[in-house]
Amino acid sequence: MAENKNAQQVREITDKLEQGIKELFESERFKEYLRTMSKFYNYSFNNTLLIAMQKPEATYVAGYTSWQRNFDRQVMKGKRASRF
Repeated sequence: MAENKNAQQVREITDKLEQGIKELFESERFKEYLRTMSKFYNYSFNNTLLIAMQKPEATYVAGYTSWQRNFDRQVMKGKRASRF
């Protein structure tokens, strides 16, 4: 009797997990994250997630001095840094 109840609980948890995973992989947010991840593959999972949350349309990410030295660009006055 207890085994049936445990098996049923495991099955319910497994079903919920499978449904949650399916929803995650089919969601637009996940697709957006994958697009960000494809652009910033050299960043950690956490940093990529922060980029996706703060600026999903970003194409390049660099520090203030990197923009000047490596890209010959000046950060516009009043712009704020993304935090990651």
